Amino acid sequence: MMEQADEIKQLLKLNSKSNTGRVRIYSDVLEPQQSSQNYATFNIRREGILSNDSRLVLPIFASNDTTRLTAYGGAYAVIRSATLRTSTGVTVAQTEDCHYLASIRNHYVSQETRDKVGRYKNGTYNVWEYTDETTGTFTGKYGLENNGAGDQHARHRLGETAGNRVEYVISMGDLFPELFPYSIPLFAIEGNLQLFLEFSDNGSTGERAVSNDGTAGAIGDVTIDLQNLKFISDHIHFDAGVMDKLMAVTRTQQGMLVPFANYNMVKFIRTAPANPAADNKTDVRYQTNMALSGVRLKHMLIHNRLIGANDEPAKGERIGGKFCSFDSHAGVGGQRVQVQINNQNYYTQDLETQEMFRELEDVYGYAPSIPYPVYTLIGSVTDGSKGDGTSFYSESNRRLITDDDFYQVPQSELLGSANIIGVNFCNPLKRENTGFNGVEVGSSPVLLTYERAFTDGYAQNVETRVFACCERIMAIKDGKIAVNFS
Repeated sequence: MMEQADEIKQLLKLNSKSNTGRVRIYSDVLEPQQSSQNYATFNIRREGILSNDSRLVLPIFASNDTTRLTAYGGAYAVIRSATLRTSTGVTVAQTEDCHYLASIRNHYVSQETRDKVGRYKNGTYNVWEYTDETTGTFTGKYGLENNGAGDQHARHRLGETAGNRVEYVISMGDLFPELFPYSIPLFAIEGNLQLFLEFSDNGSTGERAVSNDGTAGAIGDVTIDLQNLKFISDHIHFDAGVMDKLMAVTRTQQGMLVPFANYNMVKFIRTAPANPAADNKTDVRYQTNMALSGVRLKHMLIHNRLIGANDEPAKGERIGGKFCSFDSHAGVGGQRVQVQINNQNYYTQDLETQEMFRELEDVYGYAPSIPYPVYTLIGSVTDGSKGDGTSFYSESNRRLITDDDFYQVPQSELLGSANIIGVNFCNPLKRENTGFNGVEVGSSPVLLTYERAFTDGYAQNVETRVFACCERIMAIKDGKIAVNFS
């Protein structure tokens, strides 16, 4: 691949300076070949170059007027997994639990974009602002926008019939975040591409919704209007000379090699200890082997969801949904992470809670837009040193999220609810996805060590999802497509 002309790679970047000629775009509005409330399949026509602006139009409605999309998951919560495969059965890319991954990446979107675009496009509602608190001790704390009403604006709520549905738009970039540094030349492959979507669980125990009164019993069904479910595929055409040049490369000895990346998702349950006594904590250290031998790792994103008794919603989930990832209530030093690759520790010493935001920023090279008290409980729990008496690990008046209700739930339950842990393995000077800037894993599995401090009232099992971004190569030769690790 290193010998392939850089010009060809630049041509596959649709916004590249090399693409100065005439560009034509054709859009297909596709109905699903098969669909139900559980899955849908779309056949993408073999024409031009597939644009990453291609998108799913997802029309949904609720069964009652108390059902709301989750603040953190929005319409993403409907899609559990997405698979892009050829009609001959080759899997190009697959994203498991892509609703969790999309909610994580949505935290990187600016507050302004979430406010002006996100609530309309993808249905998320994690827009924070300073509020005039009415029930707490101090004013000027963070709260969700429209805190005075304690509910979504009427214009953002789900309708209750198919005729009053809300149509959200989810792009290919949301489904396959690392697939499109370059675009896929559909005209150069045999057969069609297929997009297969698996939808999430529904109802009060599912992932799609919460209620505006904070109770599970008021959560209705969120139904997909299958008659209006569409996928819009954008097909790019360059001048004939450019298209011929691209086709000629696929007929060379090595074919056209296109680097990209895909997320491998690993999920496991961390068993909590017995509930500690008040003012005490119990530190538990977990170690997990992940079968990632032979791949190149770009980064990891780690999501830790607390599991309530009988899978009841943990604190904050009645607003943010199951997409909340909670910090430890121990505050400073409440979590520690170490990753061992090729039998060597990645960090010289364990990564602690107070250093995790910096590492999360390093994953993509820019900071996520997460207010400090929404990311961590440091500064929001007592440590006995700032006039809080002798109590430890309980929330203090210094916490910077309002107590005012949203969905009849105190918003302070969202303290530390976006505590995503990130580990970057790429050369920080070469973040561009060239396919060769990650860490190559040898024959030994990757060992993830995670330590968490459990405190009184928060000794809950932890459902951990690790999204490992792995570099891959797509080869297109004589119309055939192949992907390593497929």
